[in-house]
Amino acid sequence: MSSGGMQRLREDITCSICLDVLEDPVSIECGHNFCRGCLAAHWSGVSVQGYQCPECRAPCSRDRMIPDTRLRALVEKIKEPLWEEMELQKPGAQPEPGRPVQLVHLDEEGDLTLDEEALSRCLEQGGVGDAPVCLVSIVGEQRRGKSFLMNCLLRRLQSPEAADASWMGREDQALGGFECRNGTATVTRGVWMWDQPLWVQAQGRRVAVFLVDTEGSLDLQRRMETSIKLSVFSILLSSYWIFNISSMFTRTEADYLEIFINVAKEVGETCSLLPFQHLDLLVRDWQLSGSYGADGGQEFLRLKSQHLEASAEQPLVLGALRASGTRCYLLPHPGTGFTRRRAGTPGDMDEEFQQYLCDYVSTVVRSAGTHVRTDRAGQVLTGAQLAARIKGVSRYLKTKRYDFSSPMKMAEAFAAIRQELNSRAVEAARREYEQFVKEQDRDHQSTSCCLSVKPAEMQRRLEGKRQELLERCRGELRGEDPQKQAAMEELKEELDRQMDKFLLAYEQRFKMEANRRAVEDTRREYEQFVQEQDRDHQSTSCCLSVKPAEMQRRLEGKRQELLERCWGELRGEDPQKQESLEELKEELDRQMDKFLLAYEQRFKMEANRRAVEDTRREYEQFVQEQDRDHQSTSCCLSVKPAEMQQRLERKRQELLERCRGELRGEDPQKQAAMEELKEELDRQMDKFLLAYEQRFKKMEENRRAVEDTRREYEQFVQEQDRDHHSMSSCLRVRPAEMQQLLEGKRQELLGRCRGELRGEDPQKKAAMKELEQELGRQKDQFLAAYKKRFKWNAASLGLSIAGGVLAVVGVAASAGAGVGVAVAVLAVEEAVGIGAGVGGVGLFAGGVASWFGARFRRKASQNTTGTDTAGQGTEREGGDGSSDQECLLQGDR
Repeated sequence: MSSGGMQRLREDITCSICLDVLEDPVSIECGHNFCRGCLAAHWSGVSVQGYQCPECRAPCSRDRMIPDTRLRALVEKIKEPLWEEMELQKPGAQPEPGRPVQLVHLDEEGDLTLDEEALSRCLEQGGVGDAPVCLVSIVGEQRRGKSFLMNCLLRRLQSPEAADASWMGREDQALGGFECRNGTATVTRGVWMWDQPLWVQAQGRRVAVFLVDTEGSLDLQRRMETSIKLSVFSILLSSYWIFNISSMFTRTEADYLEIFINVAKEVGETCSLLPFQHLDLLVRDWQLSGSYGADGGQEFLRLKSQHLEASAEQPLVLGALRASGTRCYLLPHPGTGFTRRRAGTPGDMDEEFQQYLCDYVSTVVRSAGTHVRTDRAGQVLTGAQLAARIKGVSRYLKTKRYDFSSPMKMAEAFAAIRQELNSRAVEAARREYEQFVKEQDRDHQSTSCCLSVKPAEMQRRLEGKRQELLERCRGELRGEDPQKQAAMEELKEELDRQMDKFLLAYEQRFKMEANRRAVEDTRREYEQFVQEQDRDHQSTSCCLSVKPAEMQRRLEGKRQELLERCWGELRGEDPQKQESLEELKEELDRQMDKFLLAYEQRFKMEANRRAVEDTRREYEQFVQEQDRDHQSTSCCLSVKPAEMQQRLERKRQELLERCRGELRGEDPQKQAAMEELKEELDRQMDKFLLAYEQRFKKMEENRRAVEDTRREYEQFVQEQDRDHHSMSSCLRVRPAEMQQLLEGKRQELLGRCRGELRGEDPQKKAAMKELEQELGRQKDQFLAAYKKRFKWNAASLGLSIAGGVLAVVGVAASAGAGVGVAVAVLAVEEAVGIGAGVGGVGLFAGGVASWFGARFRRKASQNTTGTDTAGQGTEREGGDGSSDQECLLQGDR
């Protein structure tokens, strides 16, 4: 692809923010494309002004950055060849061989036409579009060596390291570059520019220098309109202006210079550029004095200034010559050898001319980097910015067909252009402000957004935006200050009108939204309060702790508090506030009434539930008490099941009557609750009665078994008492034996009774324990009496023998303690029988007494302790295991 095509392609994929190839391209609502990061960074500082397209300033939404996938794919495809092209064009790259290109040419109708493609190729190519530029332009009469001088400058800029005249090249070779030849025929037509930048270093930066060759604009044979338009382009393409004249600065040159200054003045005011930044008055073929160069030029400039000042006819020319950016240089004649050649060479020049020419050209090249193109404010213009302004003027000249037939017409045309540009600037500012106001209106429609910005803050935003637009528009306005001031006053009035109109509506909206917010906040707070009361009183205890009347007082107190606070927050006139407050009061009353209705129902339900539950629990507790109090056999058997049923029914009826009096609400609801409660109490009663009846039966059977055992044991004891009532039967069974007998019987009966008892082990154990105690009591009671009886019988037997059988008693007495034992074991009847049997036979009595004495002495010797065992109710056995009583009885027999 050609260099021009790549450049146009690069323009299509260049971000206007970073002026580089698009990176992650996104498209916004107006259709322009930017790097996502660049656009996000550009909008990051946007606050009051809103979001606008960086190019057309159309209003945009930040969240509408749409990724452009097709453009991204295109960028990826052409990035590599594009970067190769840019590498060749950047300031440090090896320049391509340049050539002059025609930027402005005459069409068939004699009008000037700008080649915008060629202009873009020169001023917007890689590196130049973002760099400061210096444009060296030579104007003057035709056929005065302008192109020759341009080639000298070109050759010198291409050889920056040359220290002498070697930059001119070979002595016999003509300077190349712009077309030039000797003769009277015009060679240069329109405006030409060297298409490659000539880079120089100045003030710490690289400056792109361009050489602009202009057709002789001081041509009396050309139409004035064409000459003026040609001058317009020449001025636009100049930051270093060389006014080339021959020999003398005549009235004609002064007139043409005045025309140029007028055109520059109009162009500067119209395009916001300085009329001229630097002017060199180059006098060629100077022969009136021997002083040349800058020194001679300064003297020449002083004399011409004095002459113009004395004539006072051309103040613009005088002012230009006296400006600090103006200098004059005198060049001698190049010599006839050079002028006679069709294409003069350095060797054809006079030595003196060549010397001064080299000096002048070197001076221009050395200072070119300091004369970059700037606007009226002194801001440096880049190649791309300058190209945009030139294209704008060209389109105006082409589309509007302004009349440039005379300087006066030219001034009127530029005045019309400025007026139109000013009107556009004012209209653009007005529309941007209008759009900004609409954005503020749209962005603050919602309550939250509106209330986030108070009217005073909104006024500051609008005033800030208005001031910003006024300042920017003032910088964009063209022409004299009075004209700009009038336009600014008109714009300010329009912006103030828009601002006042919007602020009036916004203040009303803010009041309405503030009132709506205050009302809504109050409504929500009351609703939340009601919800809190509802939540906090869900449980039965919490609900019953606050009666409906108390809850109503709470809600009314909160409502009144919120209404008073809301009244203080409302804005506007009292009727409006009163209307809002009435509406709020109705809403709060509706909420309160709705909640109180539900709360009253809940309170009734909870009260009824509490009453029913309390009744149920009390009855359950009563049943449990009856159960606990009748666990023992005696208590249980003291109350029959029928009597227990009567007790439970009486308690149930009592609780039902009391609960009926405590229930709230309508009779059907109360009746339903009572029926449910009655069923629950009946269920408890039936369950307990069933268990109680079973317990009663078991305990009755157990009591019968215990009673039978007790009676049987009692009868056994009575039989023992009866069977051992006589002295002889009593003395046959010692108390220890009787105790064993009774204990054996008791254990027998307890074992049998234990097997007959029913029910749970604890009940059986209780019954058995009670029975054991009863039988033990009977046994102990009988044994105590039996022991006494046994002792008495034994004592009574001893007294009878002593009184009836004196011998026996005497012999026994001689035996010591043993006599008491022998006597104690004899029954009364047997002792008496023995006494009666012997009668008065002394021999038998003596034998018996002798036997008793021996027997008792032996017994006494064995019982040296002298213990009276008969008194203790115990007996000692003989060596053969028989008792003393049995021995006595057997001996008696």
